[in-house]
Amino acid sequence: MTHLAELKKHYQEGRLIPFIGAGISMSVTWEEGGKPKRGPSWAELVNQAARVLGFTMPDLLRVRGTDMQILEYFKIKQKGETQLLKNWLLKSMLPPDQALKLSSIHRELAKLTKCKLFYTTNFDDFIERAFAIHKRPHRAVAIESEMGDGGASCEIIKFHGDLNHPQEMVLSESEYERRLSLSSPMDYRLIGDLLGRVLLFLGYSFRDVNVSYLFRRIDEQFKQFKGVHSGRRAYIVVPDPSDFEIELFEDRHIAVIPVSGLNMTQHVADLLKRLRG
Repeated sequence: MTHLAELKKHYQEGRLIPFIGAGISMSVTWEEGGKPKRGPSWAELVNQAARVLGFTMPDLLRVRGTDMQILEYFKIKQKGETQLLKNWLLKSMLPPDQALKLSSIHRELAKLTKCKLFYTTNFDDFIERAFAIHKRPHRAVAIESEMGDGGASCEIIKFHGDLNHPQEMVLSESEYERRLSLSSPMDYRLIGDLLGRVLLFLGYSFRDVNVSYLFRRIDEQFKQFKGVHSGRRAYIVVPDPSDFEIELFEDRHIAVIPVSGLNMTQHVADLLKRLRG
């Protein structure tokens, strides 16, 4: 059975959880003031942090450290305050409804009616707005008190918080380290949700700590329990993957679903559509 056939079987059985990253938000495009815009990327967020600190060439900072370390440096220099970044994010995440309606990936996500759970590390509300536009009942969950479907057909788990819960937002290196200790209510929720289910990572690359380190920790957690399957628990969509990426993902029990890097947005949307067919 191919990976795609496996994935389709998991979906039809209601065992699939889409796990959505920044690449999916970046697929949303619109015009503002006569200029083209798109959903913000993680790199653009880091660039903005560098600019606020007075670095006109953010890549010079990247020679010294990782993106998360740059954000940690930003937090230190701003005396623990990240509101300037959150304000920038808010201004960058205001596409008109029409842009979300025309987003082929968001439309196909809303049509995955056998998926009752969607996870995302994105801070924006693109998924929630798109689901509302496409008449898909849902409930966003960013903190423990919001858990419980409340009659909605699905829950959208904001794994790294959002602008409605800024105290839960995971931005800097230290905040990532605390989250990756797998000791918060949201971490316990993910581990529980994974029992009997699999993840489909969308909009991530191997460089994303969300995929590589997080999933290694989760896999280690499951290996502690006798009788619990600890083999493949995740799939990831990768444009034009090399053997380098395939082997490293497979070592973490994450199967690679390849798509063409040309018109990737449409190819990802087509993949999601095929799951339903």
